[in-house]
Amino acid sequence: MPTSHLSRVPSCLRPLLVLVLALQLSACAHQSTPQLDQRFGDAVRLAMAQQVQDPAAARNQTPANGLDGPSARAVMDRYRASFVEPHGQVHQPVQFMLGGSIGK
Repeated sequence: MPTSHLSRVPSCLRPLLVLVLALQLSACAHQSTPQLDQRFGDAVRLAMAQQVQDPAAARNQTPANGLDGPSARAVMDRYRASFVEPHGQVHQPVQFMLGGSIGK
């Protein structure tokens, strides 16, 4: 029949053992970084705020000035076509020379 480890401890030391275990557990629960925790996320909020040019832009209901739909489509079509064959020029392949000339 297996005996527990607590039954081997004398009865007068059991309250002391329980007290030591409770102190160890309370040490784990102690918050050791209050200065860091109260500023947690400040860097992210600052970076986001620095990237917003106009914070009130979401409440602005006036339409933005720009191109009408057909003109914008024509611009985008020309832009995409420029990557197929830019200015009618064909790219020359890149050549690497390994070694060098020997005897000259």
